[in-house]
Amino acid sequence: MARDVTAGRKTATPVAVSAPSAVSAPSVTAQPFAGIAFSAWAAAFAVGALIHSWQGAQSPWSIGTLVAVAALAVILRPTSPSRLVVLFGFLVVETIIDLPDLVNHLIVVGVLGVTFIGWWLVLLRRSPEQAHDPGVLYERVAPYLRVAFIMMFAFAAVAKFNTGFIDVVGTCSVWILESIPGVQLPLVLAAPAIVGTMALELAVPGMLVFHRTRPYAVMLGFGFHLVSAFAGHASFSGFAWCFYLLFLPPAMIARAVVVARRALPDRVRSGIAVAVAHTPWTLAAFAVLWMAGVGAVLFAPAALHWRIHWMSAALICTVWMAGGGWLLVTLRRHWLGAPGPRVSLRVRNGVMLVGLGLLVATATMPYVGLKTRAAFTMFSNLRTEPGQWNHLFVPESARVFDWQDGEVQFLDIDDPELTAAIDEHAGSERTVLLEARRLVDDFPDATVRYELDGVERVAAPVSADPMLGQPLSPAQEWFGAMRPFTDGAQCQH
Repeated sequence: MARDVTAGRKTATPVAVSAPSAVSAPSVTAQPFAGIAFSAWAAAFAVGALIHSWQGAQSPWSIGTLVAVAALAVILRPTSPSRLVVLFGFLVVETIIDLPDLVNHLIVVGVLGVTFIGWWLVLLRRSPEQAHDPGVLYERVAPYLRVAFIMMFAFAAVAKFNTGFIDVVGTCSVWILESIPGVQLPLVLAAPAIVGTMALELAVPGMLVFHRTRPYAVMLGFGFHLVSAFAGHASFSGFAWCFYLLFLPPAMIARAVVVARRALPDRVRSGIAVAVAHTPWTLAAFAVLWMAGVGAVLFAPAALHWRIHWMSAALICTVWMAGGGWLLVTLRRHWLGAPGPRVSLRVRNGVMLVGLGLLVATATMPYVGLKTRAAFTMFSNLRTEPGQWNHLFVPESARVFDWQDGEVQFLDIDDPELTAAIDEHAGSERTVLLEARRLVDDFPDATVRYELDGVERVAAPVSADPMLGQPLSPAQEWFGAMRPFTDGAQCQH
């Protein structure tokens, strides 16, 4: 006797999980729910891409519009691997455009995109049928996605073990919480916030490793990413939330698809069916509405642009996570301690192993003396510059490159565009010489007065200065982003 997947009633018929029109899947057999699980993950990933694109939207004509349209195409037909490849492709293009000034989650998405696209194209050539089978893709790619997510989370946790983060006055844990509108944390709660943040960020990746503790990691992650969304990082939370789905039993995901479909009003389901049936027109209309929405925000005062995108993205993320939370509670007996096959963390494919290697290389860059921004050190107060090393257990002897040498503070600039660029990047804070060179690289005729390691200098013009005017190598230009820093107790992110 089998149980009905939504009501738990005994029936005399075999279990058959039918997906909604937007999440149709192959018939359920030996690995019955792998195809549905992959399609559900693809749709969730696409929602994350929408949240990311909306929060970062600055122009109707940016790459973000193409990402958003590609994301909707995936949502309309998540069983299509080729649509997911297109979405990944646009995200990779966005990653390249934004180099070296990337947000951390875009690094992960970019690495996953490059490796997934490369692997899928090889598979498409060798076995087109398998390349278009969501079940096959889930079995082969999901372990890679799981390990990459665990690694990203773990690296971010390790970066917080430094004297700056455990400083109750300047810790970023309090800064993050106080970024939520209306939240003001008393100083007495700073220490618990620090300990709680460090413990949580270690616990989530640690518990995701083991089968029995994964449900608790999902519950912790839900709260963590909800707070993160309201603190201004909905784009990170939107992407991250979809990765937890990979650690849930595929059978539970299939049940969730059915429950979610039945919960939708008939008119909504009919509207979705019409949108799917007329996909080109749907995407065209969506693109127009998206660009109109982005353009409308530009009419608001410039100081409100970020806040509008931030709060609206947080609202979208909250509604999205609330739906996921409702499904988790509704189907709790199907994933809290539920028996079944354990999701794998075994990655064997060479291309995917290279991807994991790239993530490791990115995470170690600050410690070895390379870039300090977009290296999974977000909101950590980590300092690895010469004379400023503050990590608690990674020794300063790990630094072998000189990209972080030279401490620069800009004092006076005669070019208003360069002044605006420096104010946006560092304001009155200091940065390393390599980053200073990168900032002034497009302004060779500007005159800049600055301090280098405490000695005042004048570059008149920049191109003639032996320090600021040195050319950048391609590697430094593409990957040499450095975080600004200052003295005193404050969050340096």
